[in-house]
Formats: sequence, C-alpha cells, structure tokens
Amino acid sequence: MKKSLTSIDKLRLGSEFAYMRKHGNKYVGRYLLLVVAPSTDDSLRCGVVCGKKYSNKAVERNRARRLLWESFRLLKAKVQVAHLVMIPRKFIMTAKQQDVQVDLQNLLRKAQIIEE
Repeated sequence: MKKSLTSIDKLRLGSEFAYMRKHGNKYVGRYLLLVVAPSTDDSLRCGVVCGKKYSNKAVERNRARRLLWESFRLLKAKVQVAHLVMIPRKFIMTAKQQDVQVDLQNLLRKAQIIEE
C-alpha cells in the first residue's frame, strides 16, 4: 500500500522556513543539503527549496523536487518527529531515485533522527 504525502506533511509558510534558517542544523550530502530543526507542533514535516539559482529550466527544478519528495515519502515511517528542509544540489540532475534516497537516509542518520 502506497502512503502518499498530504499538505499536513509539508512546510509551506515563509515563517516556517524562517524558523528553519534560524534554528536548523545543516547536513551536506552528495545530492542534497538537509536542514533539521526541532518540531514546533510535534509532527514530522518537510519542505523543499528549489529556486532558479538551482536551474533556469523548470523541468530540471521539478525533477529535483520530485526525487526529494519521493525519497522523503519512502523514509517517512522511520523518521522521528522534526522539521526538515531539503535543498537539491547539482549532482541530483544525473541521479536515480534510489541514490537520492540512500543519500537522504545517510544524512538522517548523521542527524540522528532515523530509526533503524
């Protein structure tokens, strides 16, 4: 059974991203930068930031977002309560989804918020 993401699972407001910038710890991987902060509402929530600085082509930005969201969706059941922001890096353009998922899992391990 596929468990999809809902709007409750996503960070959307500018104030939420400002909180992440102020209180978050950064972890750098090959395909993404992960920012982790304590949850303000006792729920696991995630956001993706992928602007024109990443690529001028919308198709490339959208692919990077899709890879990140799918990786988060597949790992969500194992992750402890926190707020996350994922920022893609250029290497993600040539990556497969499994590679991105492994990279995200490694970063979550570094942050000590994933259950094995």
